[in-house]
Amino acid sequence: LKPFWLKLRLNIRPLPGAPRRTKQCHVHDIAGAMPRERPETPYTEMEPESKGKRCCKATGKVCGGACCVYLLVVVLMQAALYKWATLNCSAGALTDYEYPGGGVKDLVPSNSLITEQDPRWWGSSFIASPADKQGLPEGASAGVYYRTWGPLFWTVTYQDITSKETFVIRDRPLALGGSHKIMRCDGTGSVYVVTEGSHYFMNLIRELFGMYSSRVYNIWEDGTLVAISSKLGGSGQSQKQMIFRTPGSDVPFASSFLKDRHYHGHFDEWFVQVNEGSPLPNFVPNSVTVLMAFATAAMKNQTAAPGQMLELLEE
Repeated sequence: LKPFWLKLRLNIRPLPGAPRRTKQCHVHDIAGAMPRERPETPYTEMEPESKGKRCCKATGKVCGGACCVYLLVVVLMQAALYKWATLNCSAGALTDYEYPGGGVKDLVPSNSLITEQDPRWWGSSFIASPADKQGLPEGASAGVYYRTWGPLFWTVTYQDITSKETFVIRDRPLALGGSHKIMRCDGTGSVYVVTEGSHYFMNLIRELFGMYSSRVYNIWEDGTLVAISSKLGGSGQSQKQMIFRTPGSDVPFASSFLKDRHYHGHFDEWFVQVNEGSPLPNFVPNSVTVLMAFATAAMKNQTAAPGQMLELLEE
């Protein structure tokens, strides 16, 4: 039960003649109750959008859409051309394969001649032939290097005498400076990366001042630095050559040089020599040499102007 005084209702009436109490209304209450006036709209906002501004907006949208479509087409074209270049580069095609010309480990001969061929509309090529230690041929070619064009980068594949693709050289366009990845097609063995990396800025200085050792690259095997390659001969020197050495040694274990600029009239011929006990399989020094060979031949044919060691990846 509620207390009885809560039930009482006082009915207090004012005395006769007493002023009536009225509810006071403060100014802020009136202001709060009154609707607020909307600020005056600026005159510029009331004006209709000009035709030039509408045209600029429409042009920006069209250009942005066109750029997106163009980028998509370029990426899809690069993916399609890379897939076409490496169509036969698969582990299934090399099951129980004997790898003629270089064996299961090295894939190519230890001493080889890399000779330029007539370029085609879709790309260019160099054939690889076995040689002795003096750089003289010892037989027919062991395979061929094909370079396939792409809107973003080139793709180089090696086919042996049975038209089997045994390894591929792919560009790494997002790396600092020149960088390539070398991979076997059978999915075995290590993955090698040839890259400027931390040598990029020093290479620019070497190239600028025409130093004899003009370009230096690191060679990584599954993330481990195993070798260093150097391009010998500064800018403007006719003799193109390269050496390969381990990081803790000054003695090269492999080398290559431009042997002839007029083979059969106007073709380039390179000689690659890999010593016994090399920490790298033969196809790695050969791949790096081929990259320089393609760039040098392109400069000679005035289809590109490399001026560096792995410049074809800058095209």
